[in-house]
Amino acid sequence: MSEDVKIVEFGPYRAIGMGCVAKNEHGEFADLWMRESGFLKRMHEIDALPGIGSFGLCRCAPGVTDGSFEYIAALPAKPDAPVPEGMVEAPIPAGTYAVFTAPSLAEIPQTWSATQAWMASHPEWKSYCEPTDTGCDCIDHPNFELYPPGFNGENELFIYIPLRKGL
Repeated sequence: MSEDVKIVEFGPYRAIGMGCVAKNEHGEFADLWMRESGFLKRMHEIDALPGIGSFGLCRCAPGVTDGSFEYIAALPAKPDAPVPEGMVEAPIPAGTYAVFTAPSLAEIPQTWSATQAWMASHPEWKSYCEPTDTGCDCIDHPNFELYPPGFNGENELFIYIPLRKGL
C-alpha cells in the first residue's frame, strides 16, 4: 500500500448494485461479483455514468451486531436510472475523503488495515463509521473501494474513507 494518503473532495454519486450482509469470512464479497448471477453478469442493466469505474461499498447494517456489514458491488448511476430488480441504491455523498491506494486486489486486506491505523493517528479527522451520540452514520456515508475503469485485479484500486472534522 502506498504510504501517501490523499485528502480529496469526491461525490456525490448515486450508486446502484447488488448487496449482501456478511463478515466475508468465506469470500462472500468476491462471490457477489463473480457468481453465475453476480454483479459482473448484471452490471450492464444499470444506466451508469461512464469513466468512473465501479464501487465496493461498505456500510454498517442496521441492527446487525455480529461484526457483519453490508457490502454493495455497484456502479455510479445516472440520476434518473431505474433500479433493476434484485438491486439496491446507495448514496455516496459529496464530501472530504481520505484515499488509500491498494497495489492490487490481493492487497486489499492490508490496505483496509492501514486505513484504521491512519485514522487512529489522525485525530483531526473522524470517520462516519464511529459511534456517536446519534449512532454510526456510515449508512449515508459509506467507506468504499473504487475500482478504476479497466481494473483487472492486478492493477491499483483505491479505498475511500469519508471524513468529518475531529473534535
